Amino acid sequence: MNVFQRLTLRLGALPARRVTWALMLGFSVWVLLDVLVFRVTSGMALSSFDAMVRARVVAAAPDPRMVIVDIDEATLARMSKEFGRWPWPRDTLATVLDHIEKQQPAAIAWDIVFSDADRLSPGGDAAFNAAVARSPHSHFAVVRLPLANDTTSALTRAQLPGLWSAPELAASPGTSTVALIAPVLPAVAASRLGFNNGYPDADGVLRRYRYRETLPDGNQIQSLAAAVATSVIAPGKNTARDARFDKDELIAWRKTQEAYPRISFADVFAQAEGDKPLAAVPSFAGKVVVIGATAPSLHDIHPTPLAPLQAGVETLATAIDNAISQRVVHELPRWLQAALAIALCMGIALWVQFKSIDSLAPALVALPLALLGLGYLSLNGAPVFLDLHLAAALALLFLAVLRYWNGLRQQYWRQPPASADGPAALWPIKGAAPWLGEPLDRLIDALEAHAPDCRVVVADANVAWPGKLLWPELVCRAGVVGPAQQLHSNRAVIAARLGAQLVAGSPLPVPLAGGMARDKLAQACWLAWAGEGESTSTNQ
Repeated sequence: MNVFQRLTLRLGALPARRVTWALMLGFSVWVLLDVLVFRVTSGMALSSFDAMVRARVVAAAPDPRMVIVDIDEATLARMSKEFGRWPWPRDTLATVLDHIEKQQPAAIAWDIVFSDADRLSPGGDAAFNAAVARSPHSHFAVVRLPLANDTTSALTRAQLPGLWSAPELAASPGTSTVALIAPVLPAVAASRLGFNNGYPDADGVLRRYRYRETLPDGNQIQSLAAAVATSVIAPGKNTARDARFDKDELIAWRKTQEAYPRISFADVFAQAEGDKPLAAVPSFAGKVVVIGATAPSLHDIHPTPLAPLQAGVETLATAIDNAISQRVVHELPRWLQAALAIALCMGIALWVQFKSIDSLAPALVALPLALLGLGYLSLNGAPVFLDLHLAAALALLFLAVLRYWNGLRQQYWRQPPASADGPAALWPIKGAAPWLGEPLDRLIDALEAHAPDCRVVVADANVAWPGKLLWPELVCRAGVVGPAQQLHSNRAVIAARLGAQLVAGSPLPVPLAGGMARDKLAQACWLAWAGEGESTSTNQ
């Protein structure tokens, strides 16, 4: 016997209760250290979350007020005939802005950064600056730079007042500086602003949106979506919770990646110029108009749970829609995920203590699927995403380790007994069911508690679904071999633990003083089963 075999036998000999609870404690400590210290696991299984999002049956309907004025590839081609390649002179944007503004929209969100002056067309800059000054509904995007740059920045609240959250949320007049790429046009800088950065997860997929960010002085700067929502939601309707959240929130995606109606920028421009657009242009009255690009050549695309390449303007429209409707998908805190995982392992340990490990065999598949199913159902309109990936993974691993150890345990208790110092005996028994799984575990539990020097002789039976046992009559028979004194003294209590349906014969003497060959032991069991198994009862 090699070292590995000796080690596995020693592991199999360990008491079941101690092993179960030691494993439960070890798994719990590992989860706590991971959640609180090491953070090796992300908690949420990202790929399965994305699959759940795409497979939803129920998803929030798009707000009918949302509309996208789209700079797509067709628009770029049409406009290039007169204005050349993007970026066009900004008087084209001024024309569209004035045209939309005249119709009294609810808000206009520009998913375009105006960080540089147009050296080739300063007149276009002047025209757009004047149009912005006339527009009470426009909101503009800025690019937020890393937090580490804030201390070296000179930008303050006084220079970009529209970037900070509403005055009623201010903790103090504020002294913090903020690092960002600011607008170059004066009217844009004086307008309502918001950062519009994407903060993807480690795998590069955008799943969350940051609505607000708290600065060291306690004040907050707002995202473009939050700025639009603040102007659209009626006073008193915006709850304190939704007005103050400053962490990355899961985006409540719509059913498809192109959920909002798109109107070609070229068609809006043609209508504004008095020309006939190629497609009908609806009224913008009361609408939340998002102006941005879906053209891949302008590179405002990124992967999301809905698609490997989704236009950034669609994500912005979704974030604005969620902010307006105050729709937030909350996540379970990591500590609560850890607590649920530990509680689940504790429940498994308790079950194993009073039942058996093999009785949980169906749970290897059913339990993780049930937990993932709950998470999927919660994505269908529930306000909280029940992220149970950690609990499902831990339960699956815990069950797998327990089952592996249980195999070692059965191997230990089913090996031929060693030589006995005194008289040995063979106790033939017959169960109402085959000695597989839970019945065999109960028999081993009884021997561990009352006859630790005895061993079990039972035939192996492996059945692959959908097959069945061909000779259950043989597998229902077993033998307990060991010191005669232990068997005679404890067979009544062992029989009682195994149940009233057990049929047991009388212990028969067998030679074990110098060890017994396997074939001789098997022959003795066959003779005992044939001679006494049917004629005795548990009371003998």
